[in-house]
Amino acid sequence: MNRTPEAVRNMEAGTPSEESMMLTVREAARLLRISRNLCYELIAQERLPHVRLGRRILVPRHSLEHWIARQAGLQLTSGDVLSFSPQGH
Repeated sequence: MNRTPEAVRNMEAGTPSEESMMLTVREAARLLRISRNLCYELIAQERLPHVRLGRRILVPRHSLEHWIARQAGLQLTSGDVLSFSPQGH
């Protein structure tokens, strides 16, 4: 798989690339601009979409985008996909 220099830099910096289907809790928190602890709390309360793979918790990017849209009161059709690219800090 060929990766752009920007994608490689993002991977090295721990920033999710736009190619990532699954995000770590840290990456999801960064995208939401909330603390990692708050992200874990939302997951524990079953308020944030997530998948458990063994001990690992991952957040599906597509589900997170739809969750954000619902939280913002946006109406999406099944084919709509939001896209956002986080700015590195």
